[in-house]
Amino acid sequence: MEYMDKILKSINFNQDKPIREIVYECLRENIIKGVIPVGERIVEKVFADKLNISRTPVRDALRRLEMEELVKSIPGKGIVVKKITVEEVIEIYKIRANLEVLAAEEAMENITPEEIKKIQDLLDLTEEMNNQGNVKEVVRLFAEFNAQIYEASRMKRLVTMISKLSEYLKRFRDISMSENKRREKGLKEHREILNAIVEKNHKDIDEIIKRHLQFSMEIVINEIRAQGIDK
Repeated sequence: MEYMDKILKSINFNQDKPIREIVYECLRENIIKGVIPVGERIVEKVFADKLNISRTPVRDALRRLEMEELVKSIPGKGIVVKKITVEEVIEIYKIRANLEVLAAEEAMENITPEEIKKIQDLLDLTEEMNNQGNVKEVVRLFAEFNAQIYEASRMKRLVTMISKLSEYLKRFRDISMSENKRREKGLKEHREILNAIVEKNHKDIDEIIKRHLQFSMEIVINEIRAQGIDK
C-alpha cells in the first residue's frame, strides 16, 4: 500500500473535529483524488493500526463512503474502492447540468451589481492567469467562478448538492483543464453564462450551460476510458 504514506502525511488529528469526521474526510479526499486506487481493498484493521486509532472511526467512515457509493462491499473480499462507470458519469453530468441551470436562473433574480463586478474582475484575472500559463490558478479560479454564481443564487442546499457531484469527478475535471484550448473555451463560456445572468436571458441559459458541461463530460469519459477504470 504505497499510498498509505501519502495518507499518513495528509491526515491531521489536531483539528477541532471528532476523529471519525477527520478519518472520513481523509479517506474521502484520497479516494476522490485517486490516491487510493480503484479496486483497492480497504482493510479496517490495517487502516486503524497505521493511523494508531481504534477501528470504530474507520468503520464509521467506510459506512458513510459506501452510502456515497465511493466504496462497496464485495462478498469474500471486503470493502473496495468503487470503479467509476461511464453511465455514472453521464448521470452525474445530467443532474449537475439541471442544478446549474436552476442556480443560474435564481442568480438572475438575486445577483447584485457588486457581485457582477466581482465576477467580471475574476474572469479578467482568469484570462490573465491563462495567458501566463498558470494552469493551477486557472483551475482554482474556474471553481471560484462557479462558487460565486452559486452564492448569487441564494440557494444553500443547491450549492451543497452541486459540490458533492463536482467532487466525485474532481480528478478527471482537472485533467480536462490541461489543454489550453479547453481553458480558453471554458473562459469564453463562463463569460457567456455571466452575460446571460446579467441580461436575465432565461431563454438561452439552459443551452449555454448544458453545452458547457457536455464538452467537459466528453473529456472526462475519454480520460476514464483511457485509464481503463470503467472496466
